[in-house]
Amino acid sequence: MMPSCKDITEHSSDYLERNLPWWKRPGYWLHLAMCIHCRRYVDQLKLTIGTISKSPDATPPNISTEEIQAIVEKMKQSTKK
Repeated sequence: MMPSCKDITEHSSDYLERNLPWWKRPGYWLHLAMCIHCRRYVDQLKLTIGTISKSPDATPPNISTEEIQAIVEKMKQSTKK
């Protein structure tokens, strides 16, 4: 059975990471060969994963929850004006 577009989008990470069961792979290959939209989606996901994996690890800033809440409140106030 060939998977639907919904199936492709829900399991595309498994497909790219080769975690998809062997018996589902031919259906995915066939669907991607026929559906330009899903092929573009999977290609974009592959590009995104590649870009993120090459970026340096980001260290979160050393600020408290209260400071973050204050920043959010300031941002809310500035958008109300």
